[in-house]
Amino acid sequence: MVRRTSSEKFISQYIIPKVKHGGGSVYVWGCFSGFGQRDLVQITRIVNKERYKDILKDAIPSGLRLIGSNFIMQQDNDPKHSSKLCREYLQEKENEVMVLLNPSIGLDTVNKL
Repeated sequence: MVRRTSSEKFISQYIIPKVKHGGGSVYVWGCFSGFGQRDLVQITRIVNKERYKDILKDAIPSGLRLIGSNFIMQQDNDPKHSSKLCREYLQEKENEVMVLLNPSIGLDTVNKL
């Protein structure tokens, strides 16, 4: 317990700043299955459709080594995920993609971690 007089109540030397909301964020990409998980990829710059394709190009091969080639990729309906560029890349690589249209249906595995 800290005791101060009422005149000392709001003196800055007695107050510890507190951030209630915000204060920064960290963005990561990852994959997991019943066989294990891949190391997270830290996203250090803004992700557009081209950058997301680069992330997939770098990350999917190591994911394949982890879980094998028989998998379904789950992602939300973010415009960069569903862009023509990324859809065509995933189709070219013959990756099956399940688009999560409504996170309230209970399949949103990322938010359940």
